[in-house]
Amino acid sequence: MKIMNEYTYNQIKKNKRHTSSILLAITIASALLCSLCIFIYSMWGAKVTSIIKSGGYWQGELREDISGDKLKEIEKDPAVKTTMVKGTWVTAKLSDTKLPYLLMRGADKNFWKDMNLKNELIHGRLPKKTNEIVVSKLFFIDNPTYKIGDKLSIPIGTRMLKDKLIDTQSYKQQGEKFKVKDSKNYTIVGELDISASSAYPGYIAMGYLNISDIKHEDKFTVYMRFNNPYKIYNTLPQIGKYCGLSKDKNGKYNVMYNTQLLNLYGINDKNSSNIQFIMIIAIVIILFILVMGAFVLIIYNAFSLSANSRIKELSVLKSLGATPRQIKYSVLYEGFLLWLIQLPIGLIVGYIFSYAIFFKVNGILSIEKDYNSIHVSLSLIVIAFSVLVSLITVLVSAYIPARKVAKVSAISGIRQNFQTIKIKNTSIFKKIFGIEGELASSQFSANKKSLRTAVLAISICFILIAGYFNIISIYNLAMSKNDKTATHDITANLNIIDEPNEEMINKIISLPEVKDSVVRRQVRTSAFVTSSQESKTFSRAGGFAGIDYKKYDVLKENGKYRIIVNLVGLSDESFKNYCRKIGTNADKYYKKGADEGILLNSTHYKMANSNDVKLLPLLNTRKGDKMLLHEKVEDNMNTNNEFNLQIGDVTESWPSELGTSKYSLALIIPMENYKKIVSKFSSNRELEANMMSIDLLVGDKASPKVKKKLTKICNSYLGSQDFTIWSLLEEKQHNELVQKAISISVFAVALMIAIIGIFNTFSTVSNNIRLHKKEFSMLRSIGVTPKGLNKMLGLEGLLFALKPLIIGIPVVFIICFYMLKVSSVGWNEFIAVFPGALILIYIIIIFMAIFFSYWVSSKAIKQGNIIEAMKDEIV
Repeated sequence: MKIMNEYTYNQIKKNKRHTSSILLAITIASALLCSLCIFIYSMWGAKVTSIIKSGGYWQGELREDISGDKLKEIEKDPAVKTTMVKGTWVTAKLSDTKLPYLLMRGADKNFWKDMNLKNELIHGRLPKKTNEIVVSKLFFIDNPTYKIGDKLSIPIGTRMLKDKLIDTQSYKQQGEKFKVKDSKNYTIVGELDISASSAYPGYIAMGYLNISDIKHEDKFTVYMRFNNPYKIYNTLPQIGKYCGLSKDKNGKYNVMYNTQLLNLYGINDKNSSNIQFIMIIAIVIILFILVMGAFVLIIYNAFSLSANSRIKELSVLKSLGATPRQIKYSVLYEGFLLWLIQLPIGLIVGYIFSYAIFFKVNGILSIEKDYNSIHVSLSLIVIAFSVLVSLITVLVSAYIPARKVAKVSAISGIRQNFQTIKIKNTSIFKKIFGIEGELASSQFSANKKSLRTAVLAISICFILIAGYFNIISIYNLAMSKNDKTATHDITANLNIIDEPNEEMINKIISLPEVKDSVVRRQVRTSAFVTSSQESKTFSRAGGFAGIDYKKYDVLKENGKYRIIVNLVGLSDESFKNYCRKIGTNADKYYKKGADEGILLNSTHYKMANSNDVKLLPLLNTRKGDKMLLHEKVEDNMNTNNEFNLQIGDVTESWPSELGTSKYSLALIIPMENYKKIVSKFSSNRELEANMMSIDLLVGDKASPKVKKKLTKICNSYLGSQDFTIWSLLEEKQHNELVQKAISISVFAVALMIAIIGIFNTFSTVSNNIRLHKKEFSMLRSIGVTPKGLNKMLGLEGLLFALKPLIIGIPVVFIICFYMLKVSSVGWNEFIAVFPGALILIYIIIIFMAIFFSYWVSSKAIKQGNIIEAMKDEIV
């Protein structure tokens, strides 16, 4: 083996053309595989970091408060690694402030260290003693006389409504009073960027909880991390059991799992498989197999050319006693040495490539509000896995030609007659292009194996670029179709339970840029319907029986179907405009004691044998029918409140974008009637029922200006926590930024593959022409002119350039077919936006690269001496 090692090492130094070709292919393959590993690991790390930052570093939670003695049991539990504890809510009465209370609770050292609240600190520091507190920024905004460092002596007590105790964290109640129990001193040490809706009557504050001071009767909320989180679905219920937690109707303890974080580590309940995690793992495995497979084929060609160029020398060694195993070992050893040489370069290039992609993507998306940059993450596991997959790829690539070379007999290899040009009967090419066409076709056929890798690389690149262009075109067209149905393009959502200032609403809807407006409130209710109430259209489409109940908010119960009915209250002007729009008289809905509403009997449904998602009537309800509505829309709601509404009109016309779910209805009534109905709802639904939305139609051009005006107006009347503004234009711009970021990644990968394809093309063409120099000289000797030779090579180049298109176009067509099938776009619409110019430019680049490689490679043949070239030895 020592002789074979020396021979292989000398060949690597001697044959610089093939060595550089293989090194480039291996380096790019290693870089891309390393980059793929870094990309997946970085995305995973970014997701983990994001979840921990937004929700804290915990794995399980007891959803009921437990006593101090149970907390000590949990801390002693050998399965529990760490506990993070929050104390009981405390209500403190303020004086001379906009809101009357401080709503406080303490947290222990581990909570401040591991949970997400520490990330919200704006100024000051976190509390370290039991008499120190941090308060929300709204406290300082509403009460500018207070500052960090102030000492407060405030009464502690409970909120009372007559003789009824009100929880600290409950919405404000009309007529509630404060009952003093004690007085405490606090020092404000920090400001938190947190706020609650004005539906709550106080400012959020957090203090420090000293675990050593807890008493047996004190109540706590506990979060945990475990020594073996893979057993959490067995361990946490056991803790819930000995802590005395209640059970739900399914017999499960009232505990919560941080499923988002656990799923990222592949941890899930055995009783319910984590389909999403399984799908992600499957996609990653398939992706690696495809990428490795593609590079095996690409690198294989470089090794094949190297092996074929020294087939005579290997055959001489075989005639002197070298075994097929040693010949095979020589090629594999060459691959291993070249892989080892490029390894640090490949890893560095892969890291730089990943860094450049993330840097560019972060630069594009950084203008997005609340965007968290993705940083390149690297670990020993990532490096080791990158090294392993690149080594496997290279050895498999080298093994294929090594096995073939080992099978070539010594005599055939020495004579170099294991590969010759076979003239095929290609009458079509002969008729069209003459003898040169027939020779070009035969030459291309003879070289198809050596050209296969270059063809594959260019085909993959073409599929990536053309496929991406078409996917984006179809996606944008589908989105533009949806945009046409949008009745309003800006919405101001007022998250309040109090009646908003009329002056503020009038200022908003009176803005000069506003073309149309709808002022609305809405709340979810439910109704039970039967199959006999289905409309004929909906019944033919499958009806309620064909609905996936896990996917949509429809519940089958005792032969009936519980569906969501959105009760919508419109302001007087909005309601009257809506009545005019659907052609009905609004006066009947304002009569004293009126209990009528307009039924929006319309739901989104994708019709069979059609790409279009259409609106169709859900029920066969008619004018004059009555509908029994229930406040209860979720199983855990403790209410039996129900009421009847008569259907005054039935329509399929929407007043605005109500944001309703699929297979749901809407009942639209005047705002005053709406208020009377929701006033009887339970207190925990006040915020949902009283939130107000103001939908505006302004157009894209005026949208940025109107949003600024809206923000200024709302800030004048409300706290920043009490409103949000949605803009259709900003949503479009966000989608465009995401597309741009994805484009960079796609084009970067395509560029790397294109470099391999083009370089491989030059290498393959030049080596094939050099290896068959004798055959070309024979053709020149029998009368083929330089012009004829150019024609022959040009036609061969044409066949070569057409092959990636022949492979790629059907694949791109399948991609387009699938995208059109799942979208609401038809072929006629797609053809109108088909990105033909971009794809044509790419095709021209392919042709130019291939023809240029043939032109450069053929110069030596056309200028060489025929007699010298016809000698048996290849120079």
